[in-house]
Amino acid sequence: MKFHYIFNLRDLSKIYEGLLLSTMDKFQTKEKFIRLWRNESYRVFADRLIDQTDKDLVQNTVMGDLCKEFFKDVEESVMADPCIFGDFAMASPTDEEVEDPRLYEDLGDFSVIKEKLDKMLEDYGFDHKPMSLVLFNDALEHVVKIHRIIRFQKGCALLVGFGGSGKQSLTRLATFTACYELFQINLIRGYKEFDFREDLKNLFRTVLDKPQTFLFTDSHVAEEGFLELINNILTIGIVPGLFPEEEKDGLINPLDEEMRKQKLPETKEFRWNYFVSRARENLHIVLAMSPAGDTLRLRCRNFPGLISNTTVDWFFPWPEDALTAVAENFMGSVQLEPEEKKKVT
Repeated sequence: MKFHYIFNLRDLSKIYEGLLLSTMDKFQTKEKFIRLWRNESYRVFADRLIDQTDKDLVQNTVMGDLCKEFFKDVEESVMADPCIFGDFAMASPTDEEVEDPRLYEDLGDFSVIKEKLDKMLEDYGFDHKPMSLVLFNDALEHVVKIHRIIRFQKGCALLVGFGGSGKQSLTRLATFTACYELFQINLIRGYKEFDFREDLKNLFRTVLDKPQTFLFTDSHVAEEGFLELINNILTIGIVPGLFPEEEKDGLINPLDEEMRKQKLPETKEFRWNYFVSRARENLHIVLAMSPAGDTLRLRCRNFPGLISNTTVDWFFPWPEDALTAVAENFMGSVQLEPEEKKKVT
């Protein structure tokens, strides 16, 4: 049941990576910084846990005890809920004139986040196919979590939840909020590994121009070999032998000026590794998988990068108040007596 409860030094480095996003503008007091540490620890350790009992162990026992022992003077404000951090408070993807400093900060209450993300959802509908999402608190929290992961260089996510839990829609909204492009493969009849490799080539050709979120779901696994290629990208940055030698120069050329300024070696091997590293910084793989049956467990055992090189976010079934909010939203335009509406909801 808990096959992915594996922790390594990468998890520790992810917490430090989050702490290093703090700025003097937003973190001027001790409690704000310790609250940031609490958030990063939750995101790395608690978000992957599969039930509330395990989450409570981390949130109340471990975190609560650490705060009592080391930060007693600020314990109350540090442990206050909700604890949600992000850097999109000033973001406006559709308005290029708006100044967007992208400062990581405590986003405060759900009402503030809802107002901002409702606006993002509306803006998303101008350029893309509109999504009829009801952003209740749990959904807001998952959007912020996904957004946080993909905002890190090389940040990749494994979203685990049953079908219909909103993993893909929330990833689209998080990608738009981060001002990235979304990339997905288009499965057609007879789609094989050769076609998948061609799609990956196209992805690597464009990823230097603008960061990309590569959304890959379990329905895209036409062949298990696809996951081996994804595992390669997660662990070493690229699929070995993806590009023939004659194509590599064309890919690296846009980075030559940058490398000359930094006085970096100009050997063929170094230039290629530099391209791979830069491309990988801009590429954010989001795997949306279902925990049903043994499939995910077996895949993660066969391709360990799916766990060790991603940040896991486990989706619980939506709570009753969330389902009620969705039902009320869809019942809004239905002509019924209020009492009947309530019963149908």
